[in-house]
Amino acid sequence: METSQNEKQLPKLWSFIFIRVGIVTALMGIATQMFISAFPQYLNQLGFSATNMGLVASGYTVCAMIMRVFAGVLIDKKGRRVMCLLGLALFTAPVLGLMGATTVVMIVALRFTQGFGASLGNLAVGTMAPDVLPKERLGEGVAYFGLFNSLATAIGPAIGIKLVTGSNPRIFFMTSFVMGLAAMFVASTVNYEKKGKKADSKSDAPELTPEEAEAERLAQAEEQANAQRCFIWRFFDKRAVPAAIVTILVTISTVSITTFVTPYGIEIGLSSIGTFFTAQAITMIFARLASGKLQRRLGRFKTMILGLFCDIIALILLATMTNNMMMYAAAIMRGWGGGIYFPLLNVLSVENASRSGRGKAVSTYYAAYDLGAGIGAAIWGVVADMFGKVSMAAGYRALFAGAALFYIVIVPATFKFLGKVDQPRKS
Repeated sequence: METSQNEKQLPKLWSFIFIRVGIVTALMGIATQMFISAFPQYLNQLGFSATNMGLVASGYTVCAMIMRVFAGVLIDKKGRRVMCLLGLALFTAPVLGLMGATTVVMIVALRFTQGFGASLGNLAVGTMAPDVLPKERLGEGVAYFGLFNSLATAIGPAIGIKLVTGSNPRIFFMTSFVMGLAAMFVASTVNYEKKGKKADSKSDAPELTPEEAEAERLAQAEEQANAQRCFIWRFFDKRAVPAAIVTILVTISTVSITTFVTPYGIEIGLSSIGTFFTAQAITMIFARLASGKLQRRLGRFKTMILGLFCDIIALILLATMTNNMMMYAAAIMRGWGGGIYFPLLNVLSVENASRSGRGKAVSTYYAAYDLGAGIGAAIWGVVADMFGKVSMAAGYRALFAGAALFYIVIVPATFKFLGKVDQPRKS
């Protein structure tokens, strides 16, 4: 009864501005997921070689990673809304060009531009979310914010593939273009950064208490001191490094699932492997809904460890998988794992940053994720080839087993870098 009364006293989470930031994320996410999943098939229909399709895909990813380095500083200096609109414009404008492009050079150039835009836009809107959330509910709010991304991941690929393989692929491009324009319109209304305007609960970021204002001043002073000591802290946030290290390690392991579960399922003859990511995304939605409450009840460190053990179970199931039932069980465990701890890692990356430095903190988190994904994909590809000389199925089983064993490194690292955050939130 006492807990229930205390929870009722928590500040409002679903403010009008938070919902608008979420809508921008969902629209932008659906548009980008449509391209990531379906554009290679469009190129295949045009007769492009696998090498050229790989060049287009890798170029987009490289440009997105490069933008991670500079985006945080730009977002902090120029403002969230301006950079979000610029990122959306850089992603949306090339869509019409891609609809008529037929040469590799033109397509690569346009996708390069989209890579810069998608990265800048995602980081800007990802910085808006913690800005407009009450500090007391930051962990829970970021988890809910991730629901908009989960929604995009769940439906974006299906929409894209359906439109690309339909009778008129131009509808694919027009749909993405309209979503980009809609995201720009909604983003233009997110104006909480206006100077001299008193914060309002319906439309603006929450005001700082005197204690929070003092913490803000100290955080800014520390950020300036770090930037003077080392060049790299002009682009990244030093206080986000512990969470970033764990993010790198976790992503090295779990990218094995993202990259190899589909060819693995096809190799062993699972007819429903295409629904793995749908089951994972749906489960992740429920996990994100539960993440904030788990953090308040168990403490953040125990919540993190719980998510890691869900991952271990998922990888063991994949390494021994022989039927669709095991596949769905692995998808559910992976959804619970990532859905629980990725919002937490995001919060741990940004919670100590000043409001004016959150762009760098968000950039640090996403750059860590990209770095881990790049390293992991390369490592597990080599492992699969090494153990798959007789049978690729054996190679895939070996890489998932290796990814599970890698938690021998991840769990102690989590104790070392995040052990001190095991402080249950007072409810």
